[in-house]
Amino acid sequence: MKKTLQKINELLETKIIRKYAIAGGLGQFYYIEPSVTYDLDLIIDIAADKNQLISLEQIYQWAKNNGYKSLEEHIVIEGIPVQFLPVYNDLVVEALNNRSEIELYGVKTFILKPEYLMAIMLQTNRPKDRERLLKFFEEAEFSKEEFQDILRRFYLEKKYSEFKRRAE
Repeated sequence: MKKTLQKINELLETKIIRKYAIAGGLGQFYYIEPSVTYDLDLIIDIAADKNQLISLEQIYQWAKNNGYKSLEEHIVIEGIPVQFLPVYNDLVVEALNNRSEIELYGVKTFILKPEYLMAIMLQTNRPKDRERLLKFFEEAEFSKEEFQDILRRFYLEKKYSEFKRRAE
């Protein structure tokens, strides 16, 4: 993982991506007991003009130039399948802009804050997200006020009420 994170940071240094943050299963692993995941999901911001279709072409070219292979929607970087997910809505943009800087395996990296991960799980609402969200409430340290504020601003309060009702 250390080498993978170092290579991902190269994408920042070369300005192929402007920002990134770990999300998904490995992002959640930082805050709660691990669940099964085999890849590293990265939320990324790529330099692109407004209203321009976002292309991952530069990332795939970088991978090819560095001898990394594609596997379905992943690029296998130093043995770890990495999925690059461009920001896709206002919640994810804000989550990326408010990411935390951390150190993993001795490497500076970035991760989404737990309140945003939780809101994204609620918004996405896949079965595995609902399961992980329950674990967040049981195990993670997070700001309830910040989480409530995010829910309010992104119109997720109704989804949260439904989630709580189902969880009871």
